[in-house]
Amino acid sequence: MGNALSVYLCRLLRHAPEDAGLHMDKHGWVGVQELIDGVNRYSKFHLDRTALETLVSEDEKGRYRFDETHTRIRCCQGHSVPWVEPILTPAQPPAFLYHGTTTEAAGQIDRSGAILKMARHAVHMHADPGMAWQSAVRRKNKIPVLLVIDAGRMAGDGFAFAVSDNGVWCTERVPAEYICDRIFHFA
Repeated sequence: MGNALSVYLCRLLRHAPEDAGLHMDKHGWVGVQELIDGVNRYSKFHLDRTALETLVSEDEKGRYRFDETHTRIRCCQGHSVPWVEPILTPAQPPAFLYHGTTTEAAGQIDRSGAILKMARHAVHMHADPGMAWQSAVRRKNKIPVLLVIDAGRMAGDGFAFAVSDNGVWCTERVPAEYICDRIFHFA
């Protein structure tokens, strides 16, 4: 149930706060007690503070953040809620970043000429290929692939990058010319 609950919380905190009656501010923060009450009222899950604290501390991707008083919670990035402005730190990226996707989506990227942010606020990439691979393999019945992005060249060409609290690198779009390799098998 823990993984299903985590998926549900991500959905609420990134895409659909209204599904649990949540009042989200412009940076994606919601009250912890409001989240607990909303989950218990509007879903099949039962959530209490101990379970929420455990879920946040054990989340492999570090998707969630509490404020300093642990009275508010948010997802670090990945929002499609139009009024949310993710909290990102502008930074110079490493030479290469990795974007986890599927071969089907990579074909769409080839046809469009770029990795686009779609409904989210930014394109997501990782400095750690293992983390990007986790993003690629989460889609069931799809063939995963890592796209290697020449982020150093992109930055040199004037593209802006920012990083989230949990180390996800973000940019507006990645033109296909900056995709320098594809990895189909990751150990």
